[in-house]
Amino acid sequence: MIKINKTGISWTDLTWNPISGCSKVSPGCQHCYAEALAHRWHRSFEVTLHPDKLKEASRISPGTKVFVNSMSDLFHPDVPTDFINRVFQEIRKRPDVIFQVLTKRPEQIKLRQNALRDVWLDKIPDNVWLGVSVEMPQYAGRIDELVKVVHNGIKWISFEPLLSDMGQVRFKFEMAHGIDWAVIGGESGPHHRPMKIEWAANIIKEAKRQVVPVWMKQLGGLRPGGELEDFPEELRVRAFPVIERWSEA
Repeated sequence: MIKINKTGISWTDLTWNPISGCSKVSPGCQHCYAEALAHRWHRSFEVTLHPDKLKEASRISPGTKVFVNSMSDLFHPDVPTDFINRVFQEIRKRPDVIFQVLTKRPEQIKLRQNALRDVWLDKIPDNVWLGVSVEMPQYAGRIDELVKVVHNGIKWISFEPLLSDMGQVRFKFEMAHGIDWAVIGGESGPHHRPMKIEWAANIIKEAKRQVVPVWMKQLGGLRPGGELEDFPEELRVRAFPVIERWSEA
């Protein structure tokens, strides 16, 4: 069964999947590792709720970073808002744990916060690091949507898989004020699309200028690796966001 597991993802400690399954929305989804794993395990990749997994959050050690729904998207349209609220309830019980959430559907958050879906979305707990995945400039609008989300906690961007040059001209962090962190990674796996070093370097330069910490995850490839000493010098950066400003209301 899909459950809390240790993970090789360098910016987190564990994965927790109260939801599994997803659907493709952009080129970054083309070689979805979660879908590949589901097929390898002979499981459906339809969006599926796992209410029996909710209580697993109570067993997480204090100080742990947890990637929520590594096998899905918490804000997929097929996930009912009341179930998201149940996930938030469990997260809120664990203020001593960091829960990292990534979505390619930030517009769904606004719809749910404005009750334009089924029910009102509860306040997002402050110990949630709320992020969006952006693989190329065409999807930079997700960052703008994230900035509009009402949330007191960390907001971040995952440029993974980075499939194009965001550019120092086409993309500026000041366009998305309130972004606290950026993660960069090339695509991995047998069908990976290459990431050019300068694409990552451009983001790092702009992040440095804007004082946004960066976590360079991997270069990508069949064996993507993740050791800083294997990276070109300009990509050897790994820092977590500043979290002192949290204030659970």
